[in-house]
Amino acid sequence: MRDRIFSVTKEILAAKGLAADLQEVIARVGVGASTVYRHFTNKEALYREVALEMVNRTRDQFLEIASHHQDARECVAQTMQLGFRNIQDYGMLAIELFSDVHPREYRDLFDRNALEAFFGALIERGVHQGHFRPDVDVEHAVGVWFALTAPGVLGRLLQQRTVEEIADITTRFFLAGLSLSD
Repeated sequence: MRDRIFSVTKEILAAKGLAADLQEVIARVGVGASTVYRHFTNKEALYREVALEMVNRTRDQFLEIASHHQDARECVAQTMQLGFRNIQDYGMLAIELFSDVHPREYRDLFDRNALEAFFGALIERGVHQGHFRPDVDVEHAVGVWFALTAPGVLGRLLQQRTVEEIADITTRFFLAGLSLSD
């Protein structure tokens, strides 16, 4: 039953974000509130667990990408694709957490500074590999990276294109700005 509650909550959070009503979870699962509370202390504990799954999965996959792909361009492409897949898999929850519009009690789920440092290291790797311009402003590039992939602006695009198309176009655009001119 715990897995079913978690799965339904994940679907509802993807559709409605952290403002989702726990009563909808209870109704869709078809159990009483006491059953939910037997598995999760309260609504926040349940919602945090779904959010933590996303954050941990993302962190682990970022690290895997960085360690398995030496070429910085491939790392950038893979991490962007992962970011867009989070939108597909976690919807509004991903939008709220990664756009930094979530309630205060979710801020401890991931370290934004560490995430920015990770992206900065990938860009610096590309500079050292000779793929990206040596004069690139890494801090600015990281800021632009976040802006390009900010989930809050994707709603309109997602109605017109697939997540894969958006990730590919955004990645090519971003890499072109970093790359040495041919």
